[in-house]
Amino acid sequence: MGHIMNNQQQQFLRAHATNIKTLNEIVQKAMGTNTEQITRINKGQSNEVYFIDLKNGSFVLRIAKGVDYDIFAIERWAMQEVSRRGVPVAAILSQDTVIDRDEVIHYQIQEKLIGEPMDDLLVQGKIGRERSERLTEQAGELLAAIHSMPISGWGRIAKSDHGTYESFEKWILALQEDSERLDKALAPFNTLGVPRFEEVWQELHHLKSFIVAEPVLLHYDLTPDHILIDSDDRITGIIDWGAVHGGDPVRDLVRWNYWDNYEFSIDWLASTYGQILATSEGFEERMKLARIIDALVLLDSSTYKFLSVADAQHAALVIRDIIK
Repeated sequence: MGHIMNNQQQQFLRAHATNIKTLNEIVQKAMGTNTEQITRINKGQSNEVYFIDLKNGSFVLRIAKGVDYDIFAIERWAMQEVSRRGVPVAAILSQDTVIDRDEVIHYQIQEKLIGEPMDDLLVQGKIGRERSERLTEQAGELLAAIHSMPISGWGRIAKSDHGTYESFEKWILALQEDSERLDKALAPFNTLGVPRFEEVWQELHHLKSFIVAEPVLLHYDLTPDHILIDSDDRITGIIDWGAVHGGDPVRDLVRWNYWDNYEFSIDWLASTYGQILATSEGFEERMKLARIIDALVLLDSSTYKFLSVADAQHAALVIRDIIK
């Protein structure tokens, strides 16, 4: 059994596929040899990912289009920083851009790490209580290492070490500037008890006083499909660093169980680092704040970018249940 995709991931997969000729040209340019086999990996909603088999081994090819900054340059920077702190990441063998019919294509080729994605193991029922406990402390140590990297600014990192917004206040005000758009996205679910944006904003305004003073590096897409585990229960890699943010460390906890909630998984709060977070000042309020913001982001993309009523409703109900 494989990874269960949400609606946004399914739409991305259908809409984005680089033709095989271009893929072969990229591999020839980057690796100096022809491909023997190319296999699309059905994951992700921002990049195309392929396994490529060459004469000298198997590698991972990642493709990004339609971005206004060099996303793989940011990934390389983030991966180098966390690697210095002991986080296992793939070696980057090549990255560059090509032009295909006036479209800029960013590509990156990485080594193929040993290990199986944790979400595949979860779906197959291969992680029980004992295995979960073995993984939890190890995962907590890696998360602590990621969060040990200070960042200047908040939000998505589009240039090394700098989030988009100078302060959390400016970041959250950007949401208020989209109030009409977000209120319209919430409206179809008002009959289900989902509040108007004005009420959501009042809650955000209350909770923002609990935010941490200094932002840290966030993976910001830390989900079971981005953690690789070998047969000895070693975490062999944290992958997909394309969404890195500067922000409150609790935001990496929020995304973990957003789509799937398995009985046995990594219990972040049971790790030593998780306990430090759980007892930090304003933890519960910061978690609520992170959940609301993430749900608003998903609501917006599900309504206006990757049209999905199911995902939009899921986000709206998350907001309702936090605020009620």
